[in-house]
Amino acid sequence: MKFHLFVMGTKSGSYHDILDQMQAAEELGYDAVVLAERHFRHSELLSPSPFCLAAAIAARTKRIRIGLAARILTLDHPLRIAEDAATLDVLSGGRLDFGATRASLDEECHNVFRSPIDESRSRFQEALEIIVGAWTQDRFSYPGRHYCIPEVSVFPRPIQKPHPPISLVTVSPESLKFAAGRHYSAIIGATRFLPELQEAVLSYRNAYAAAGLNGSRGGLCINRFIYVSDTDEHARREIEAPFLAFIEERAPDLRRVLVRKYGSAERFSFERFREDFCIFGSPDTVATRIGQLQAGLGMTNLLCTLNFVTLEHALCLRSMELFAREVMPRQEVMAA
Repeated sequence: MKFHLFVMGTKSGSYHDILDQMQAAEELGYDAVVLAERHFRHSELLSPSPFCLAAAIAARTKRIRIGLAARILTLDHPLRIAEDAATLDVLSGGRLDFGATRASLDEECHNVFRSPIDESRSRFQEALEIIVGAWTQDRFSYPGRHYCIPEVSVFPRPIQKPHPPISLVTVSPESLKFAAGRHYSAIIGATRFLPELQEAVLSYRNAYAAAGLNGSRGGLCINRFIYVSDTDEHARREIEAPFLAFIEERAPDLRRVLVRKYGSAERFSFERFREDFCIFGSPDTVATRIGQLQAGLGMTNLLCTLNFVTLEHALCLRSMELFAREVMPRQEVMAA
């Protein structure tokens, strides 16, 4: 099992606090840190400029991989994204995991950056083709609907060959099959219930095999909201109100998904969230829940959301430390 730490901002943590936390994550044995892209009123979630933050993390660390979940390809020119990503791969010594998505949390930044959200799927697909072509071809041109690029050479080239690993955020069945059909990894969101996860895993593996390979467990990264404290009671006391506030106030995309699942926001409750998709509790409880996921899904990559913008930084840091010291070693024993 590989453990990826998804990096959101915290209630009281500065950018420098987050950099210290990423350095600690490397020392604690996490395999990767993963950054999102957020803009304007969502910027406190981290970060409006993920490549800048990733470069700072690269300068502070030696081993840990640095991922994106994900760069919103439709908000910038794909050649600029290709150049920035390749530069980061060089600066980090080949540690970039390139994650991409087509849309933001809501339409605000699409309107501001004049990138219509109803064109996002076709823009995203063109942008991704351009980025991969720029990384892998000596000279490259692209006659697209949204982007028309004359023959150019793009530098620097990534250290990783033929290019950094690519992961796509997969919200819909179509995006999941798109990723699998091109042999890209898929990031599966944190609010999916176990039956939905099982269906997504099966769909991805079938599409992956149909595209010419024999399936890949390593091609899936499953996100979970996680909080660890000394006991289940302490965990609930510390995370209940902050997590409910996070869903209601800071995660409009997740709130919409959960309203569809439960029928209305009035049916939200901490108990239902904890039972359906959150992993909160003591180290024993958290280790058991993750073990069940691993057994039920054949999961080998876990994206751990341990930071919450509504929770004090010190509590996020302590949860991260408890998870590394008391939960991660148990998963290694179970896998063996």
